Amino acid sequence: MKEVVRSLFRKVVSFFHNVVSLLERLIGKFRLLPPCRRIDNALQKPWRGGSKPLQYHFLPYVTSVLRVLGWAILIIGVLASILLGLEIMNGGLTVWRAELQGVGMGVAAIVLGIIGSFLAWLFLLVNRELVYLFIHVKDNTRNTANSITEE
Repeated sequence: MKEVVRSLFRKVVSFFHNVVSLLERLIGKFRLLPPCRRIDNALQKPWRGGSKPLQYHFLPYVTSVLRVLGWAILIIGVLASILLGLEIMNGGLTVWRAELQGVGMGVAAIVLGIIGSFLAWLFLLVNRELVYLFIHVKDNTRNTANSITEE
């Protein structure tokens, strides 16, 4: 059982190493841009479905952070719950003087950890979509008010 945990741990470390190297390459490409293009182009990013620039300059960053954070929580939460469940199955775990041990406890930890990670991921992505919803509602309200005042 320890070999399974070690091989899974090696795979997790390899995965995070690949993610870090991908981020390093992305940051390297970002640094190659001229300074005036970095911020100006990012701030004038059009929102989904439209070609006009976004009026709220900070919202693309907020939505990007929510998406990245959501996926990170999902991946790390699932991996951590699997490792914790395997540890409980293999050798047991003591939490506040309570001994967690056995296959049933380990499976319960894995299942509950995966469900919790999924719900946190879903919550963050729903909040991201709500930001876009508020932008669309604002634009639709402005368009309706303009069409009513023109008539």
